[in-house]
Amino acid sequence: MQRTLFRALSAAAIGVLLSTGFWSSSPASAESSQEWPLRSPSEFSVEVFPHNTETISFSDSWGNRRPGGRRHKGTDIISPRGTEILAVADGVVTEMGTSPLSGYFIRIENADEWATSYLHLNNDTNGTDDGDGGTWTAFHPTLQEGDEVIAGQVIGYVGDSGNAEGTIPHTHFEIKHDGEKRNPYPFLRDALEREMQDRYSLHF
Repeated sequence: MQRTLFRALSAAAIGVLLSTGFWSSSPASAESSQEWPLRSPSEFSVEVFPHNTETISFSDSWGNRRPGGRRHKGTDIISPRGTEILAVADGVVTEMGTSPLSGYFIRIENADEWATSYLHLNNDTNGTDDGDGGTWTAFHPTLQEGDEVIAGQVIGYVGDSGNAEGTIPHTHFEIKHDGEKRNPYPFLRDALEREMQDRYSLHF
């Protein structure tokens, strides 16, 4: 699957932004528990960036404080409501559902005890923020639990369901290994950097 991202930006500019530790309209929080530079563990790779759009914003918010004493254990990827969400790697859909905190969500088991989760999927009808959507606005219409998916396959749509209701639409993206959450930011950063390098090389 060939996708193009950020057509207006040069590869050099992209490299500078990625090297700063954020791709966002605002800097990465100083509360992050990670030091730069970060590199993805070699055991797992985000093969495809999870939002199929040219409009993306995300930063390293791992460990940031959340209400109720919680810590942020994922990366929030901001894109327009309804943007296609793509499976980042091959795997099997183990759960599709909804909860008060996560809203509509999808969990996928990947190889070698790795797993990925996509939260706050869309619960609004087309062109609104009415909360009157449902599974048909959150999930790809043919996706079911137990399905095998491949990297780049559309699985759902960006929204603000659950405790993200009323915030800017985004996907809370998580990675786990053997049940333990890992900071997704370096995985996502590396994936985006690879995609941009591939796109840039096509022009030369």
